[in-house]
Amino acid sequence: MKKRILIGYAEYGSGHKSVAHYIKSYFDKENEYEVLLLNLSMYSNKFGKFASNVFNRVNKRELIFSFFYDIVNNKLAGKGNVKLCLKSFDFNKLRDVFKDFNPDIVICTHYYVSYLAGIFNKENVTSSKIFTVITDFSHHSWWTVNKEEISYYIVANEIVKNELISHGVSDSIICPFGLPINKDFVKNVDSKEFILKKYSINGVRPIYLFFAGGSDGFDSSYDYFVSLVKVNLPIDIIFICGKNKNLKAKCEEYIHSNDIKNVVILGFTHDVFNLLYVSDVVITKPGGSTVNEIIEMRKPSILIPGVGGQEKYNAKYMVKKHFAVKVRGPKGLVRKVKLFLNYPFLANSIRNKLNKLDEKDSCKKIYELVKKELAKKD
Repeated sequence: MKKRILIGYAEYGSGHKSVAHYIKSYFDKENEYEVLLLNLSMYSNKFGKFASNVFNRVNKRELIFSFFYDIVNNKLAGKGNVKLCLKSFDFNKLRDVFKDFNPDIVICTHYYVSYLAGIFNKENVTSSKIFTVITDFSHHSWWTVNKEEISYYIVANEIVKNELISHGVSDSIICPFGLPINKDFVKNVDSKEFILKKYSINGVRPIYLFFAGGSDGFDSSYDYFVSLVKVNLPIDIIFICGKNKNLKAKCEEYIHSNDIKNVVILGFTHDVFNLLYVSDVVITKPGGSTVNEIIEMRKPSILIPGVGGQEKYNAKYMVKKHFAVKVRGPKGLVRKVKLFLNYPFLANSIRNKLNKLDEKDSCKKIYELVKKELAKKD
């Protein structure tokens, strides 16, 4: 009988979901274990849906979210967050899911999944090992409030590892594997000629790929978009609006009414790695999953303000490592793009630093760690 692996995430931001899907894709390819992908958000009750709506509203207000993120970064608030988790989901249905599947290992890309997995272990519903994957380039106390129940933490780098150690996590259970990504997406990109033809881009000018912010698309990116487009620089721009249909319609109306020819507007797309491949520079807010994809594809990036909180620390990491530059407003973005155009060595310098990075196949390392732990059970 195959061993069972449950991979769980919650849809608070797009990064947790992306990382969970990357891990599942690798495990499915190996086809050695029975794997269940659990979206915790599908089990939200009325209170949970209300809390999610509040989160999404606050998440779009940088100063408020950043203040909230920092003020609750402590043990007491962490314990309160565990209680909030229990109130937000259909606990009985989730207990049945865990009981019926009875996983040997639970891989969590959101702390709520780890809280629930730990509780079900205590109730003897399951006896799972819990692997927690921290999906950003910094630590927050909500990831470690239940550290005694976690078998392993998978983190982006030694910086996050040291942060966990300073918060009482044992060095022996922290694995700086890098953030998971689907290497097949990276390896199996289409030819540059095919991609450029698909999006009607001639490839003569530098291509700037502009993420409006995660899968949902942030309205605040519109001002940055307009400021960049209206100066009519010698570049091609691919602007990804995600699932934000209003933003997409607004941008399309702007380029149509101003007869702008060097912009491609896209909604939600699964073609991200192809688009990254043909791009020269990426403009984005510093979400953990997006930053990880940019690093993996070795692309220089210009970071516009995100939601604060963890994205603030992601940006600090990128700038400190000289993998990106940061701007504060729409005019700052225009100035930075002009600087990159006038002094190409600036983007090349970032690209060279990225190219010196060691390859980190996180999914493979997680898989091998799972295999090692399961062998102990036999």
